[in-house]
Amino acid sequence: MITIFDNSKPVGIFSVEHIFLLAAAALVCAAAILIGQRLNERSKRSFLIVLWGTFTAVELSRYVYFGFFPEQFDIRTGLPFHLCSISIFTYPVAVFTKNETFRNFIYAVNMPGALFALITPDVGSSTVFSFYFMHLMAAHTFIVLIPLYMVLCGFFRPDSRRLPGVALMLAVSMLPALLLNGVLGSNYYFINGPVRGTLTQVFADWLGDGLYLLPMLAALLAAWGILYLPFDIAELRRAHSRDKSTKGGAQPN
Repeated sequence: MITIFDNSKPVGIFSVEHIFLLAAAALVCAAAILIGQRLNERSKRSFLIVLWGTFTAVELSRYVYFGFFPEQFDIRTGLPFHLCSISIFTYPVAVFTKNETFRNFIYAVNMPGALFALITPDVGSSTVFSFYFMHLMAAHTFIVLIPLYMVLCGFFRPDSRRLPGVALMLAVSMLPALLLNGVLGSNYYFINGPVRGTLTQVFADWLGDGLYLLPMLAALLAAWGILYLPFDIAELRRAHSRDKSTKGGAQPN
């Protein structure tokens, strides 16, 4: 009989434990979205705030944990300057304002980054019941869930015309990471080298440590195509239908 949740050894990528928690994350996302789609507009908004508040509590819990166990804190890894960690700053703007660039940023950048992290997490030597691994899985689940909920429950529509602004935001958000990496010798944004077990290591094994960022960029661009193409096609169809309707309804002089 397979032993699920063996906490005596480090959790493995695509182990039984990892796959089980990935399935649980998918179910949580699906359930939250289905619930939201059945609510009225006011309740949808309230539920979104609950989701954001839960994510914020989960993300901040790591600093509470470090307060109790300061020996676990490493300034080179524990600051909120990874791509997914900056969600603590980008998500409240997306949730509480109607800023379309921020909303597209969490959809086009934070969400696929978190999805990659769920599929190939940087687990190190963590066991399945360790705070690090459970926090990683929970926080990244909400990072994926919130923009999906906002799109599928009608809060905003992804717009590829916002992608230049999103790319600029991504470049600006990397500046603190570059500065800290230079000062601390850290690896925020995984700029300074691949991390074992993650997608960065897959690409580094393929092309070498010096070139792994190129396929990472290509993967992000491919993700943008997948995430935005259905909405662009739908918009073109609507525009075509409007044109046909306008032409059909035109009266002869």
